Amino acid sequence: MSEVSLKVESRKQIGKESAKKLRRDGKTPGIYYFHGKESIPISVDKKALHAMMDKESTLLDITIDNKDQRKCIIRDIQFDPITSNPIHIDLMGIELTEKVTVQVSLVLTGTPEGVKNQGGVLEQQLREVSIECLPMDIPEHIVLDASNLLIGGSLHVSDIQLDKVKLLDDVSKIIAHVVPPRVVEEPVAGVEEAAKEPEVIGKAEEVKEE
Repeated sequence: MSEVSLKVESRKQIGKESAKKLRRDGKTPGIYYFHGKESIPISVDKKALHAMMDKESTLLDITIDNKDQRKCIIRDIQFDPITSNPIHIDLMGIELTEKVTVQVSLVLTGTPEGVKNQGGVLEQQLREVSIECLPMDIPEHIVLDASNLLIGGSLHVSDIQLDKVKLLDDVSKIIAHVVPPRVVEEPVAGVEEAAKEPEVIGKAEEVKEE
């Protein structure tokens, strides 16, 4: 995996109000932590963060306050549910000689035969997998070819083949499968019964004895 450089600033003020002010100023609050050491509250320029996210890299080379360089990985990014903008980032310090556990996205390529020739629908059920490896061996994403899938066919975690990487997910998990097209049945028009005139029963004429 290629490294991406990112400049961050340490911050002394923490809390909701401080975080809101940072966001108004075009920055995203976050935290940097490394096992056995004190965590450092940080802030990142929003534009720089978006540029970093576009590169799909998990491994970062950060500079804190323009002087302190450290290796880290993105542990988590929280997004605003309405605007989808990042509102908080967690960075975890690493040693290049120590294995780490990360989530890696899955990318499907090719048009399945079951979609192209059988009218099926491709459904992707799993979009990330957990892996364990050395930081420099982290893939940017994992690519799987779905072009041979017929209707009823599926890709599983066991189909992922990577060197120097240990898969942590259940190998029987379905990543994607091709299902038959959904048939929408047209409602059958009911046969309306002919309206019947109500039968009028006349009242029997009352007979009086004279």
